[in-house]
Amino acid sequence: MFSDGALEKLIATMNRHIPSARRRLSDLLEDANPVYLGRDGAVYRISREELFRISSLLDDHEKRRLRLPILLMTDTSYPGGAWKVSGQLEVKVISKVVGREPESEGELRLFYPHLLELRRLLPTATTCLYMP
Repeated sequence: MFSDGALEKLIATMNRHIPSARRRLSDLLEDANPVYLGRDGAVYRISREELFRISSLLDDHEKRRLRLPILLMTDTSYPGGAWKVSGQLEVKVISKVVGREPESEGELRLFYPHLLELRRLLPTATTCLYMP
């Protein structure tokens, strides 16, 4: 089907929008134009409404620790496919947004209906990372 090199190139192309560095929520809230730089060199805007929604779920210390955008990663270990979120604060936020309890403190598995709802509510504050 695909050679290893071709598959790696395809995944790299699919992930070119991934941030080169994620930014703290507290810093983004202070910016008049909250953005991050993607690996592809493009500038991606994060909606202020989404920042306020996420901010309302966290205390001040957590706002300084959470980095955005939140990465939604493919979870190929789950039969039938799923998505996952890793990180204590990331899981806390996403769990509250989609109304699903996490499997553990630092990981939450999302299925397609959850992903649709999450991308509807936080389309600019989350991004999908494709992993083999």
